[in-house]
Amino acid sequence: MIERLAVALLHLLSWLPLPLLHRLAVPMAWIARFTPWRGHDVVRTNLSICFPEAGEPEREKLYRRHLVEMMRLVLESGAVWYWPGDRLQRHVREVEGWDEVRQSAERGKGVLIVGAHFGNWEMLPLWLSLQGPITALYKAPRQPGFDRRVTDSRQRFGARLVASGSPAMRHLMAGLKRGELIGLLADQQPKQGEGVFVDFFGRPALTMTLVNRLARRTGCAVVFTSAERLPAGSGWRLRFEPADPAIADDDPATGMAVMHRWLEEEIRRNPAQYLWSYKRFSRQPGERPSPYPSKKGK
Repeated sequence: MIERLAVALLHLLSWLPLPLLHRLAVPMAWIARFTPWRGHDVVRTNLSICFPEAGEPEREKLYRRHLVEMMRLVLESGAVWYWPGDRLQRHVREVEGWDEVRQSAERGKGVLIVGAHFGNWEMLPLWLSLQGPITALYKAPRQPGFDRRVTDSRQRFGARLVASGSPAMRHLMAGLKRGELIGLLADQQPKQGEGVFVDFFGRPALTMTLVNRLARRTGCAVVFTSAERLPAGSGWRLRFEPADPAIADDDPATGMAVMHRWLEEEIRRNPAQYLWSYKRFSRQPGERPSPYPSKKGK
């Protein structure tokens, strides 16, 4: 019953114009500020870690802008799930650096497209699949029925999804060696023992090494990308930027520091559009405690 209601809501959102949805996000964010959600503390903690130079009033303004952007992200889900390809492409207003991606693909070594939880990251594999074949890594939902709906939506323009897990590495490497485009989000905390600590905004963050491993083992081109939300519901701006060759360094920490430098610059362009509700610093080196409030205190 809940799943059917959610699908009906997504259909409704897909019919409404983006400018209207973006305006609706403002009162929704105001209401969200007063809901009993632990994420409020997580967002504020992350902002204090990443922007210590800003005063508390400035960070509070950023926090409120962030809530609006997250509501816009939710309201854009109808477009993500159901828009036809021509409508989606019309709303991608600007694309920077795509010619370099095509040139890299023509060299035949494969291109690894690396994104992060910034702007509307769900738009990226959809737009990319409209340009040509792409395989994208994703984290499968626990509910099989919802997983099928998610994959059907994301694959409707021809993308191929590979669920994260042990077999994923083989699929991604094989695709890159065939000269294909591979996409993934790389700013998530891996399981303990499967990552390295790399500074992110000056604080150690446990970071997956998958991008570095794929680059070293296949010799593929690595390209960073983002989908920034434009003002007034006008659509999105896509940016593609070739990674520094050090992304494939023999030292995974050195390689992944390249990604963090790019991501920090991208976030500083529009900090409200990053996913600050994720506990990016919950695991720390040695005996250092998590900076986030414990559940016991809530």
